[in-house]
Amino acid sequence: MLHFLLQEDFELKFTDKIKKSKKRSRLACLIALLSAIYFLMTGIKGIYFWTYGSSLPFVQNINEGIKWIFAITWFFPLKNIWEAIPAMPFEGRDIMEFYKVVIPPAVVFGICTLFITDYRVLREKFNELKADIEKEIALREMRKDAGLETLSEPATIDISIINATNNDPSWHNTGWGKIIIGVAIALVVTAFGLK
Repeated sequence: MLHFLLQEDFELKFTDKIKKSKKRSRLACLIALLSAIYFLMTGIKGIYFWTYGSSLPFVQNINEGIKWIFAITWFFPLKNIWEAIPAMPFEGRDIMEFYKVVIPPAVVFGICTLFITDYRVLREKFNELKADIEKEIALREMRKDAGLETLSEPATIDISIINATNNDPSWHNTGWGKIIIGVAIALVVTAFGLK
């Protein structure tokens, strides 16, 4: 009976935190995918302009391949995105243009990977602690069967419950996490604010 209470208490303490972290992780995966697609589209558009009008056959083939990609994806929602999205500058004439195109998706992708990593670490910690509790319960039963029970039952359960409590804040609730978010916001705002 007490073993079941131990497992239930442990799972109740972690379940809510894991659910919230899982939701954040899924949203972060979606946003990371969108930022990667944005980055890919800016690269494709930049390569198109960079290879346009070249006399080299290999470069002309690349340009024709990109025209084919445009032809396939030139329908209502993607057409507007292709027209609005900036092209990545490959010639390096203006470093600020390159900064404006590359930094926002890179920063968003980096923040998303932190949320995804946070969920994976929390899930691994949950599984490790659950395995430790199950191992402790099995060892307790073996000690009881062998007549080697030395600790009182409430003491062992209290120790297990204290060890199973996860009071570690998520990365974004720590001081360094808030600094990372502040720097990321400043980089993105700077990229959109540059003329």
